[in-house]
Amino acid sequence: MGRDYIKYIRSMVGKKEILSVGVSALIINEEGHILLQHRSDNKKWGFPGGSINIGETVIEGLRREVKEETGLNLGPVNLFAILSGEKEKFVYPNGDITYYTNMVFISRVTGANLKINEESLDLKFFDPKSLPAENEMLLTTKTILEKYLSGDHSLIVD
Repeated sequence: MGRDYIKYIRSMVGKKEILSVGVSALIINEEGHILLQHRSDNKKWGFPGGSINIGETVIEGLRREVKEETGLNLGPVNLFAILSGEKEKFVYPNGDITYYTNMVFISRVTGANLKINEESLDLKFFDPKSLPAENEMLLTTKTILEKYLSGDHSLIVD
């Protein structure tokens, strides 16, 4: 459909709480480094992603969001986590409140040429041994990284 679902909903409900389907990607390069996005809205590091639009499949939304935010075309993806509830509540700087049901996928890339858009202050592949400080990351990002780096790659549903 191409319509930005969040803008469409916000035009009707304003800043009130809404529920949205979110997608994000834990992207790993050939050296095993993990891509994080330094978000411009809250100044935290997290995984690239966003909300799917009306008419998109989950994977179409994931690929679109990652392309928009990083310039990357994802190859194969594997579902790693489905997260929801109060811990997925996001209050934007403008006062908008969104509860996400967020699906996190893992994807590997080679030869990444990153392109930053207005949603990012920076994009960087981090060595797993030198990730940003916990207080500099989104809570969900920290939780997902801990599980991934522990070697437990079983599906998280929470």
